[in-house]
Amino acid sequence: MRGGLSRQGKAWRLAAAGAVIAALGYGTVLGDDDLFPFGPMVQYAFSIPPDGEIKSLHLHAETTAGTRVEIPIEPYYVGIRRAELEGQLSRYLARPQLLQGLADAHARIRPGDPRLTKLIVVTKVITLRDRRPAWTTNVERLSWVVR
Repeated sequence: MRGGLSRQGKAWRLAAAGAVIAALGYGTVLGDDDLFPFGPMVQYAFSIPPDGEIKSLHLHAETTAGTRVEIPIEPYYVGIRRAELEGQLSRYLARPQLLQGLADAHARIRPGDPRLTKLIVVTKVITLRDRRPAWTTNVERLSWVVR
């Protein structure tokens, strides 16, 4: 038995490595998260300055119980994930009535919870000073009175 790979084996491995490198190059230059693992996971590819801001999207709701609660942006609460709402935020801002679909999904998925009467999309802004949270502000982005 000879040591090492045959010429054909080496050629096959070289071709496979070339294809992976080409896919990674394409995904990095022209791709987005939809091409993962050959596209970058850009939501983690940034840093925040020591005196910067951390922004995150949240969904608040008023209920028939008379309370204001935070609703997790998860499929088992409103039928979609946070990234879907963040990625389509411009559509929701242009057409707030799209929030009705989230309220309908919540009523269908969680029938035991109090009915939602109003949905409010909020950006939570944490202002940093020397890398430590200094204060927090909630900025209302849009709202919808549920039908």
